[in-house]
Amino acid sequence: MADAAPNDEPKISGAVPLYKQPEPLHRQRHRNLGIKTVERPFEFLREAHFVPALMGEFGIACGHYPIIFIGENKLPVLVMGLRPGENLFIDDKGFFNLDAVVPAFVRRYPFVSAANTDGQPSTVCIDRASDMISDKPDFPFFDENGEPTQIVENAIQFVSAFESDTQITEAFVKRIVELGLLHKKELSINAPPPEGGEPKPVKIAEYFGVDEEKFQALPAETLAELRSNGYLGAIYAHFISLMRWEAIINRSMQRRAQEQGGAPAGQAN
Repeated sequence: MADAAPNDEPKISGAVPLYKQPEPLHRQRHRNLGIKTVERPFEFLREAHFVPALMGEFGIACGHYPIIFIGENKLPVLVMGLRPGENLFIDDKGFFNLDAVVPAFVRRYPFVSAANTDGQPSTVCIDRASDMISDKPDFPFFDENGEPTQIVENAIQFVSAFESDTQITEAFVKRIVELGLLHKKELSINAPPPEGGEPKPVKIAEYFGVDEEKFQALPAETLAELRSNGYLGAIYAHFISLMRWEAIINRSMQRRAQEQGGAPAGQAN
């Protein structure tokens, strides 16, 4: 999983957010590489205003981020900003906000599990463009005998577990879609009015969320099913997480105020 045959390297398909140059981890080509400590450890996340979420982390993540569903596949994501290209949890020094939990999708970086086009098992890759990867590493990928070090072994375990959790998450989404629970939602705020004018609502988010009325109307046997496979707890965590929209809006307003040199937060949009 951590090494491809030198003369028959698998072709990696698809793209993954955050990863600019994924390459299969190879004991020959990457023998002298490894992870180094960087001054701005979360700089790679600065422009990501949401990241994919795993069902298993809904419970802890709901206290920090809105958990919503987006796109045709209803992908569950953790909202980390209101504007594309801006993450409100990364400070100007490239560090993650200490009060918030770091999502599994982020903790996995710069490793990732990628599917092969030839039907072979998935391959552990690295983002070769990452500042964390260096030929003068603090934590080498391979030892003097060319064997994977502990950091690679840990990465293999983590990305394997992440892949399994992704499949569980996909099954969860499929089931709540089958039950007709997801519907479109909008989030709006009242924008500060022009002088002498009236405030007008401005839409800041559009997403899919669980319809509470449809959820409450589910028969007892369906609720029992959702409880037995862990889906019920995830749905409740989703409901709880939506109360974090206010905190995200406040963070955004505070950042706008800082950008405007201390202007009143209400002037942000």
